[in-house]
This record gives sequence, structure tokens and C-alpha cells, in this order.
Amino acid sequence: MTRTPPPGYAARARLLRWASLALVAASTVGLMALTPPTTAHAETDDSAVTVKWAGGNDPSLQRFQVDHARLLSDGNGNDAGSGHWNDFKDLEVSVSKTRGLGDEAVTITATGMAGTTFQSNYSAGSASNYLQVFQCWGSDPLAPDFAETCQFGAWSGEAGNVKASDAMYKVVGFGASSRGAFSAHAETLFRSVTGEVNVPSGVNGNLNGLATFFDASTSNELPFVRIGSNKTASTEFEVQSAAAQPYLGCGSERLAGSRCWLVVVPRGTHSGELAPGGELACMGSVNGGKPHGQATLVQLGSPLGSDCSYWHDRIVVPLDFADPRGQCATGSAEVRLVGSELLAGAMSSWQQGLCTTESTVYSLTTNSGDLSRSQLLTNQVGVSVVSNPLTPATIGTVDPALLEGAEIAYAPVANTGLVIAYVASSGSGTQFTDLKLTPRLLAKALTQSFKLEVPWADGSFPDFDGYWPNRPIRFTEDPEFLALNGLPASGNGMLAGPNGAFVVTGPQGDDVVDLLWRYVQSDADAVAFLKGRPDPWGNTINPYYLPSPHPNAQGGGLAFDLASIPIDRFLKADQTLVPASKDEAKKKYNGQQLDSITMQPYSGSLSANASRIFRADTRYTNEWDVHKVNSAGERGAWIPAVPQLENDGRFLFGPTDAAASDRYGLNAMQLALPLSRETTRDDLATARTFVAPTDATMQAAGAAMAANPDTGVAQLDFATLSGDAYPLTTTLYAAVNLSSKRLDAAAREQFAGFLDYSAGPGNVRGAAPGELPDGYVPLTEAQIARTSAVAELLRNPPAAGGSGATTTVQVPAPPASVSTATGAAPTTAMSTSSSPAAGAERTAAFGVPAQAVLGGTLVAGLAGALVSPFLLRRRTGG
Repeated sequence: MTRTPPPGYAARARLLRWASLALVAASTVGLMALTPPTTAHAETDDSAVTVKWAGGNDPSLQRFQVDHARLLSDGNGNDAGSGHWNDFKDLEVSVSKTRGLGDEAVTITATGMAGTTFQSNYSAGSASNYLQVFQCWGSDPLAPDFAETCQFGAWSGEAGNVKASDAMYKVVGFGASSRGAFSAHAETLFRSVTGEVNVPSGVNGNLNGLATFFDASTSNELPFVRIGSNKTASTEFEVQSAAAQPYLGCGSERLAGSRCWLVVVPRGTHSGELAPGGELACMGSVNGGKPHGQATLVQLGSPLGSDCSYWHDRIVVPLDFADPRGQCATGSAEVRLVGSELLAGAMSSWQQGLCTTESTVYSLTTNSGDLSRSQLLTNQVGVSVVSNPLTPATIGTVDPALLEGAEIAYAPVANTGLVIAYVASSGSGTQFTDLKLTPRLLAKALTQSFKLEVPWADGSFPDFDGYWPNRPIRFTEDPEFLALNGLPASGNGMLAGPNGAFVVTGPQGDDVVDLLWRYVQSDADAVAFLKGRPDPWGNTINPYYLPSPHPNAQGGGLAFDLASIPIDRFLKADQTLVPASKDEAKKKYNGQQLDSITMQPYSGSLSANASRIFRADTRYTNEWDVHKVNSAGERGAWIPAVPQLENDGRFLFGPTDAAASDRYGLNAMQLALPLSRETTRDDLATARTFVAPTDATMQAAGAAMAANPDTGVAQLDFATLSGDAYPLTTTLYAAVNLSSKRLDAAAREQFAGFLDYSAGPGNVRGAAPGELPDGYVPLTEAQIARTSAVAELLRNPPAAGGSGATTTVQVPAPPASVSTATGAAPTTAMSTSSSPAAGAERTAAFGVPAQAVLGGTLVAGLAGALVSPFLLRRRTGG
């Protein structure tokens, strides 16, 4: 239902907008001419290190390494008989960042080993010359029990879920009964930082093994890293802090401390057998196991086990983590913010740089936009971080009459965007890094309009042909996707097996998801598809997503038209159940039926979605494991697929915030700008303009935004976007209700300090703690002026009521775009009054970032600010 704003609402909103600018008229003049800062970053961090396998490293690194020269060479630079010295003597491993780590990806580069070779029985895991990588927490990397602190070997913690092809990569973590030829190799012990140890799976009825601590979706191990023919390997590795993996405890002084370890175990061409008969554990007799020192083209067995010599070949790199709490003193006062998760990346950086100097902790609880706005309006919180303004349509179920008494001010705190991130590679190692996406393709993914995204099990699919013909098997076989990206219909090398190609967050919403839907709904091709019309290849929408009046709608249809009504969350509307019969489910699956959410579960946050994409972890769940114990204590449950292996080919994509995408080093889809007309097969690509998310394209989008005259909040108009504007760009605003009874003098000062910091030191682009990380575009001069004005309104709120007299001041107009933001800025007469400001002009939101300098007339306002760190929390409710 469309709601009408209460009387006086627009006037009050305009009053705050003009007052905000007027209060900083003098200081804005000096900021307009500042040079925008560079947003470029060095490719490597100053904490990057390189470790040589053969020794001769800096003493600060060498003291952690096994003395390979003493153990494996003859003292004259020759191999002493094991073959391992010759395999690895030229190996060097570089890690791009080793200090100040959080939950992020670092780049590992290795040189000096021969290229990976696969054998004819590759499906059984026959390969040589590759790397295995994992993270450990132990205090001494040379201690005899150091291997017990390493997170490795638990793709699946369930007995009966091991396939022969897994053996090369994950032979630890499974019970002997399910390992076949590898049953002679005992399961490796894992000792958590909290002192707990795993019970080997299959012992005393235990079926979890290492899954007590980590599983396929939480372990960061890289069981197989291919080495190219040029003797070089390069891969990304996800380092995990105590926040992501408490059983490692990295970064927590209470647990592991700040230091943990990255361990690389090279696998060459020689047997790793140590004890007599050990070749069965290290190589596998069925694959030609050989005694220690003999050449073999099969490298099997655990990299940590005591039966084999592989563990002695390791390289160790120290990883120093930032404390997830920053340096905040225990018991510090806490100020709560709620709102968009898109601010989390900036908050995470800001907290680390400020805890040492301030006694106030700012916490961010991520909520949907509607809930955050309703909490602000009902005085539950003092500040809400949102992209959309408070209107009767965006405050949830709260009485819109509350808007009449509210004095809402909006302060820009960050410019960022949503990206559609992906990993894509072929089994031969080809990386796909330049993929394009249209709004219609996105609409297909959002509506489960592919055969493998609808629940199915045991190799059988529901029969939809009667009402949903011509649906593609999977996203990578969609003719539009193939044609758009110049890929052949077959043999393009991407993963061919069953996979959940598109992963999303839920059930909590966000304003940026509303932006995504509005983007889709602005395109003629996508709208036609959402209304049920076929694309040029005959593909049609999943009929569960059609509105209820549509004749082809299934399951009653949606209560609204997805082609025209934006929503702020991702749906799982398909109602298919497998098996469809409850009787069959009772016979085969303990009465459990598979639905859309079970088969393709949500990610808990945008950041978690980035991590999931990084791992190619589909969590595609439609395999029945008769051994798994379910929540009711019964044996038998649906189990998730293991993450996709790069050497098998991978493809996974989905939405995440720009900062998280950058943190994990993900590729981002080039998005087509919406078109007002429909395309054909012939002009699908040529009629389109595609834009990738970069600083420049987000700045261009900011310059194209226009501030609403009623609220001052700027948003994109998709009908007017230029060819260089990224269409999922947004500005995050700290919305404050100046009339809230919650805001006493102390709270006003605390929130004003937060605004000062976001527009000041926190607006300096950089990788250091406290700075603005990649994924954000710095605030412009005009945005800084507006934020500073709101901070001033917090410290010195306007008197209630007022005479209604109008005061006119000269305020410099903000730059309209990159091309016009040079030289002296023109001035525009703006009025502040208790009556409506007629004829208010729409001004560009942002284009040229401001140099964050504490100078001129802003010094007084910023120097006294309470600048405090930030803690992140997530609310699980909607």
C-alpha cells in the first residue's frame, strides 16, 4: 500500500537539509579547491615475505624453518638419497601480507618447482608436484606436536561421504572404514586452541571426527595448488582470525595470541615413506607405492601424518593478526549504531586505529534498512546507517505519523557499492576474469530459473516441462550468458557437474538489495522476463516467481509483481519438495523432504557470501548420507557438497559488498547499464554498455546521483546513467533524529565525534588501521561539509519551534561532476526556514573525492571530536 507523508514532513526535511549546509558555509569555501586524493594502492603490503625452502633466509624467518639442507643434502649441495632435496631445493614461497591481518585473503606465490603432472588414472588422485596450504596456531612451529594445531583434512566430517577422487586431497579427517586403501593411515589429531581434541570418526560410534571443530564450509585449507609449466604457482589463501575460526584463536590474546602460522607442504615426485611398509600409507599400493627415496608419479597420503616424510618438507610463514577488538580497554563505554552491513569494512578498519586514544567503543549491529529506520523513529537507537531515507514506505510497520514529529538529518559517512563477485576457472587452469552480466541474466539467477537450482535428488528432476519448458540446466549453459561472454556452448571448461552457481544472503534485507532489484526492474529485457515472457532463446522465468494473477503462476504465485515492486531481500520462492510424496520421503529419507533453502542455503551476511564465493563453496545439498546422525538422533541426513576444486573447474557467483570483494581478491562482473528497449540475439552485446566497479566508475555514478529536495538523500536514476557510471553505487548516511529524547548531551557529542571521524581521519584512503579501505570512495568536499553540519547540529541543536522567519545565506554549490569541480565554486542562494523551501534544486551527490585535511575552519569542530573504535555485531532477526 502506498502511504502519504504526514503534513509538514517535507518541510521539516528540507529545513534540515538547508540548515546543514548553511552552518558550514564558511568552511566549505576552503574545501572546494582541494586536490582529490589518490585511491591507488600498492599491489603488495610492506609486510610481504619470501621464504626459501633450502635455507639462507633472514634469521627472523629461518628460526622457524626445518633445516632441510642438514636433513636432505649431502653437505655439498647434492641430494643425500631421498630425492626430496632435488624436488624442492629451488622452491621459494612468497606471501603478500603477514601483519595486521583480519579475515581476508592473501596471495601466495611459489616458484622453483616443476609443473604439476596428472596421470592417466587422475580420477583416483594420481598427480605429482603440487602444494598443500593450511593455517596453524601452535606457539612453536618446530615443536613435535605442531602438526596437531593445523586446520587440515576435513572436507567432510561424515563417514560414508568420501569419493575416490578426494583421496589425493583429503585423506585425513575420515574414518578408516570409509578410506578404503588408505585405512592403514590413522586419522591425524587436531588440538584446538581451547584444549579440546577430536575423536577419530568411527570410534565409539562417533561420526564427526574433525567436523567437531571445522568442516568443508569453515576450513580454509588448500589441499591442492597446481604449479604451472613455468614452475610458478599463484593462489589466494583465506586467513582466519579468532572471529572466523575460534578453534584457531588467531589474533585473540586470550587464546592463541596475535601470531599464527601459514604452512606450505610441497609434494614432489618421490616417495614419502619412512617406516617399513609405509608406502601403503604414503603412496597407496594400488597406485604403485614405492619405498622412501624412489621416484613415483603418485603423491598420496596426509601432509601432516607421522608415517610419511612430507611434514618435514614444510615451509612456515608467521602471520600476525590484529586483535578483533582493536585496542579497546575492557569495560569501555559502548555507543550503538545500527544499519547497513556495507559500512562494516570501514568500521573494522576505523576501530583498529582509534581504540588506543579513546575510551568509547562504537558498535555496529547490522539490520535491514526498514528495521533500522523504524528503530530510529521509535527512539530505540540514536543513529541508523542507511542508503534510503525515512519515508512512510521505508519504515516497516511503524506508524507513519511519527515522521511528523521527527527532525531527521542525514550525514554521508561512506560511498561504496554492491558487486556481483565470482570465481571461474577451467579444469586446465584457465581463469575467467572478464565476465559480463545483463539485468535479465541477473533476473534469471535471482528467480531460480535453472534446472539445477530447483530441488532434485538421486539424479532425478521434477517434471516441469508442462508449465516451464526450455529451462537451461545451469547458469553456465544459458545461451544468453554464453553469447554475451563469447563462450562456446560446450567445452568452455567451467564446472560441468551439479552445482549451485548463484549464492545469496538471507533472510535479512538491506537497502543495497533494494537498489539491486531497482536496477533489474529498470531494464526492458529483465522486466519482460520477470513478467513471464521468454527470452530470445525461449527460456522463461520459474513460474513460482510470477505474480498471483498471472495464468502461469505456480503455488499461488507471489503477492506482488516482481517486475515493478522493489524488495530489500533475496527470495527463495520455489516451493518444490523432493520427494514430492511424504510417504516416499518417509521410506527413503526419514521423512525429510528437500526444499530450496535446504538445497541451496543462504549465507549469513554479504561478507560471508564473499568468503563462500572465494572458496567456491556451493553448499549444494541434495546427497543423502545414510551414516550421518541428524538433529533428531537418527541416522540419515542430507549433506552438502564439498567445495569445488580448481583443477575440476569452478564457477560460483553472487552479491557482496565492494569492500569484502576486495578483501578476498574476487573478480566482479561487468554490469550492463539498463536499456529502455528490448534487445535481440543479434544486438545482445553491441546494444549494451558494460561497467565494472572501480573508483572512477563509482565516482561517475555519484556525480550522476541527485539529492532529493525533501530529504537531501541522493540516489541513482537508472534512466540517466552515463556509460562510465557503475549502476550499483550507493552512499551510506548516518540518519539522526535530532528531536529524539534518546539524545542527551553525552550521546550527541559521541555521535558528533563519530561523524567527525568518518569525514576526517577515516576518510583518508589507505590500508593502515583507521584509514578508509579499498571498496570505498572517499567523501567529497560537499559531503564532508554536510556531515560536519550534522555534527554541529548534534552539538548545538536548533531551538524548538522558531519564529518562522527566513534567513538567506550564500552557500557554495557542491561540484556537479568530475569535469566541473575545478576552480572557484559558484554560489547558490539557499534558505533556512520553518516553512517549505520552494524551488529547491537537485544537486549531485558525489564525484570528486575530497582530500581529508584537518585545516581551515573545520579544525575546531574536528579536533575536539570523540574519536572511538568500532565493534561489529550482526542481528540475526529481520
